[in-house]
Amino acid sequence: MNKRGAFQGLNKVYKFTLYQLYKNKANLATFGIFIAVALFAIPVMSFFMGSGSTEGASFYTQVMTMDEFMGRDVVDTDSRYSIQYAYSILVMIVCIFAVTYIVRAILEEKSSKLVETLLVSIRSEDMILGKILAVITFIFSMVLSIIAAFVLSYFVTGMFRDTSFVGDKLADMGITSDILNIGPDVIAIALVSALLACVTLSLIAALSGAGCSSMEDMESANMTSTMVILVCYMATVIAAPFGSGPALFMSLCPFISAFAAPAYYITGDIGIGIVIASWLIQIICVFLIYKASGKIYDRLIMYKGSRMKMTRILSMAMRGKEGK
Repeated sequence: MNKRGAFQGLNKVYKFTLYQLYKNKANLATFGIFIAVALFAIPVMSFFMGSGSTEGASFYTQVMTMDEFMGRDVVDTDSRYSIQYAYSILVMIVCIFAVTYIVRAILEEKSSKLVETLLVSIRSEDMILGKILAVITFIFSMVLSIIAAFVLSYFVTGMFRDTSFVGDKLADMGITSDILNIGPDVIAIALVSALLACVTLSLIAALSGAGCSSMEDMESANMTSTMVILVCYMATVIAAPFGSGPALFMSLCPFISAFAAPAYYITGDIGIGIVIASWLIQIICVFLIYKASGKIYDRLIMYKGSRMKMTRILSMAMRGKEGK
């Protein structure tokens, strides 16, 4: 199949999967609930945490270590932990949603035998990549809509009630405008890193899902990718209190870098060069997993036996033939 035909096949799978995701009533209901929660979050909190239209003055003192005073580690531990925790948990949620949807999409097509028809005219590599891109598009559209609803709720509520409690809570966690300095570069870096994390983990989830035969195996199929996500999340959160020391290693470590690099960039521990290097490492990982999965995905997608363990799937990919 030439490149044009491969692109057309990928585009067909992408559009079909995306249409199925948006058409699903359960997905739409979940989407609507999240949007509603984001819209009403600030107004509801303003009644319990706000102070109406009154104004108050607060005085703060800050205890600084000698390292912080001398500028050797500008960002304090609380701020560093809060930034890393907030970013990591957001990426974790997005990735868990992505791997769950990709496994379910694959198992639904295996159950309906639709995949047998698709494989006649579409390469297995294009099928798996098309599904992943469609799921990521759906997840990112959901997350961006929730963020937009939350921001809209914040500004609209601010016209009628006091919303300073939001800034106060962030300041209590050590997150201030002096530290964040969120601009287009930070947003772009966070989005690209999260996207690469989703693609990498979705490829693993797709292989795990293809090694199952029924919807009853979905929870087990999700476990492999979910465990990788949790390990990456825990590693970044545990490393955060150690300051800028582990920044370089965490930012360049495969899988973990997507969870760590943007946060270290925000706190000034690494520059844009290290971020780009982390992207290149992630892209290499995506390429290797993609090529390995393409060799065995067509055989896995036709598999009808008991659930294959990831160790056996990896063995098949390494040997290029089914292991006994």
